[in-house]
Amino acid sequence: MGYLEDLKRQADDVLAQQRQDIGALQRNAMLTDAACQAASRYLFTLARQLNVLQPMSKTVWWLDRKTSFSQLRFTGFRADSRMKKLRDAEVFDLIALNFAARTGSRVTIAKDFPPEIEKLESRLRQCGAHYDSEVIRDPETGKFVEKRFELVADFQSSVRVVPDHDTARIAFHVANVDGFETVSVAFPAFEVGTARLDELARWLTGEPHAFLRDGEHVRRVPA
Repeated sequence: MGYLEDLKRQADDVLAQQRQDIGALQRNAMLTDAACQAASRYLFTLARQLNVLQPMSKTVWWLDRKTSFSQLRFTGFRADSRMKKLRDAEVFDLIALNFAARTGSRVTIAKDFPPEIEKLESRLRQCGAHYDSEVIRDPETGKFVEKRFELVADFQSSVRVVPDHDTARIAFHVANVDGFETVSVAFPAFEVGTARLDELARWLTGEPHAFLRDGEHVRRVPA
């Protein structure tokens, strides 16, 4: 075999592997997008039901070591999705379920230690709370006394579904459902069906659930 024929054989092997790889990616993408389509339909339907039911959180939410809330009511459910182009096909980029966790109560919180002030401000931003703040100083010396926060204790919660079409994996990021934290988990696309989504619905309604069972890369990040 001449050298040119050897190069041709090598090139044919590379092209065959590329075709095989592209075929696998396309199959993964089809499987992932079918799961996303099912998840999108489920979450849009779920939003309508939960807007009627307005479930109440059964956990205690701690904003700091002294300030906690209970019986937050979930309202204002809005489902949405975003698409993108992948290898000339339109596929799901993101599916989201946004809602509010409301108490309706107005609270005042005072902090006099800079790290605690920064931590509270970060948490309030992360959970979407609207607040006013004021720096209090000693009227005689002008020295810093404390920073005072006033807010209505209504917070923003969400479920974000992010697919990875090439690996046929779907990640869920659940923010502010059992308190001020984001829980992330991933599943193979074929596992994201009605049974798994029913467990998510149980979680959102405060019922015992197994949504995270057998999940990959489970991570909890406090607000």
